[in-house]
Amino acid sequence: MSYFETNFWPRQQYQNIEKPNGNVCRSICTSVIVGFFMALFVIAVWNVSFHRSGKSYVVLLDASREVIHKTSPRFLSFGLDSSLLRDMKKLPINDERLVNLARHLSPAFVRIGGTSADCLIFNETVEGNMRRNPVDGEDISNFTLTDTDYISIYDFTSRAGLRMLFDLNVLIRTPYNQWDDSNAKKLIAFSKGREMKIDWQLGNEPNSFHHVFDRIIPPDQLGKDHFHLRNLLNSLGYEASILVGPETNHIGDPDDKGVNYASAFLVNDGHSVDFVTWHQYYLNGREAKVMDFIDPAVFNRLPAEINAFQRAINISGRDIKMWLSETSTAYGGGAPELSDRYVAGFLWLDKLGYSASAGVNVVIRQTLFGGNYAMVGKDLVPNPDWWVSVLYKKLVSENVLHLESANNSGTLRLYAHCTPETSLISGVPAVTIYGVNLDVHKARISIQGNWIRKNAKVLLYILTGDFLKSSEIRLNGGILKLKPDGSLPPFTPVIIDPSQIITLPPLSMAFIVIHGAEIPACSP
Repeated sequence: MSYFETNFWPRQQYQNIEKPNGNVCRSICTSVIVGFFMALFVIAVWNVSFHRSGKSYVVLLDASREVIHKTSPRFLSFGLDSSLLRDMKKLPINDERLVNLARHLSPAFVRIGGTSADCLIFNETVEGNMRRNPVDGEDISNFTLTDTDYISIYDFTSRAGLRMLFDLNVLIRTPYNQWDDSNAKKLIAFSKGREMKIDWQLGNEPNSFHHVFDRIIPPDQLGKDHFHLRNLLNSLGYEASILVGPETNHIGDPDDKGVNYASAFLVNDGHSVDFVTWHQYYLNGREAKVMDFIDPAVFNRLPAEINAFQRAINISGRDIKMWLSETSTAYGGGAPELSDRYVAGFLWLDKLGYSASAGVNVVIRQTLFGGNYAMVGKDLVPNPDWWVSVLYKKLVSENVLHLESANNSGTLRLYAHCTPETSLISGVPAVTIYGVNLDVHKARISIQGNWIRKNAKVLLYILTGDFLKSSEIRLNGGILKLKPDGSLPPFTPVIIDPSQIITLPPLSMAFIVIHGAEIPACSP
């Protein structure tokens, strides 16, 4: 019913009103005016009440459904850019503080890769002629990685309980534009001689070589190069190691060049790669604004890009899982004072949630250290995304569940997994629902389903920031900081009953763990 209702009086009623009845007219007019303003007041109060209480959402979880996807145990992984290897003195891989921070994110792959991977020469002296990437000015001159520095990198990954994924130089070519394996053979043989456990890549963003290096490697030739590498690895004792590729970018562009390149690669690689890989960024680091980091339209680019890359797989006829092998909020090293701040956590957590729900096997975050998108600052103090990642590791397993919500492409974006066995209470099954509230108002959530036991408890882990560009992050109101010895602080939840409405603050992230879930898919 409308708050405004028009009354159509017959014209003669006005015509028959005589002067003695003027006070009646005034009374009627006064009543109409008062009623009008009362209606405005009611609407104003209703609007204020609505905005204070926020929008309400109902989420449903069907207990009868099986796990829809199972990610790698190393699903949340991260990289160290190859450019850092140019000056090893500035890379604190021997600092126990960085080792400790990386260890808290184990198990994970640590990818040693990037543009400079295709400039890296192992244990050989190279000419130091400076060259710059015409796109972003990055150094693209060849450089030497010594065996001593290579050992230091591997020791860092080993001490932190990580698995190294090393990106080999694909731009060492023969006159016939075939991959020259001579330098790679030295590095691989050296690795095997020291019993290093490593997985492998070959090249970085080959479909963009013409922009960066003024060189071209066709996708069919790159496929053959990977087949060559697979045989080389098998012959040198790395037959059990995985090989991934082709590391394409520009997926989802209107011209479909990235998709077509990946598809042609898969047709010609001789089934040599175990997983097919691509790179994803939402924004240009030099142009990104703070509001881009909470704009649902920006978030919705990822689903379209994943669908586009899946199309490349389908075209090839291959049955193979994808990795996001390099990804962050903004390319070009990240957006200054944004990609390493609280506001970046929204895109990161949503990326993890959506990627897992779409069947992506591994997501490799660019980067642990270095650049404006680092999870760890130059002072070796963890940035907000590091804390988001640690909580994800603690509270989210690789078993992905199907969660029903009214609209998961708007401001409230939620995902569901089984809770890891290490986080269960007395072995009782649990479910973790997690996600982001991008709205400037509260979100009120009701979780529905007959799978919740009578004695179940809900543990809330709500992440907030004092402001969007904050370098700190709060858990249930308290600032997260490591203990003096480098160990994690206690993650103390707010405990409520399942029947209670869950209120997410404006611009917050959340992990909601329901202990006491009758879901067969999550039974230990």
